Amino acid sequence: MTGGPATDEATEPYRRRIAEIWSAALGTPVTDAGHHFFAGGGDSFQAALATATVRREWGLEITVQLLIDHPVLGDFSERVARCVDER
Repeated sequence: MTGGPATDEATEPYRRRIAEIWSAALGTPVTDAGHHFFAGGGDSFQAALATATVRREWGLEITVQLLIDHPVLGDFSERVARCVDER
């Protein structure tokens, strides 16, 4: 896998929307692709809330474990984009 510009362009809409979802769940603005969900104050309840919103938004069958395994916004967004593409 390459992390070049094409990947960045393809995941940008996901990253923007997930940043909004995380901001709502955390109660604080999330704008940086390097934002770490848990280091930024997130807990298991907020992770479940954010993950449920992502599931509803894109009709995915993902669990909180995806967020635990990929807690950085850019990485999580890329994983979500892949899941959408694989449907």
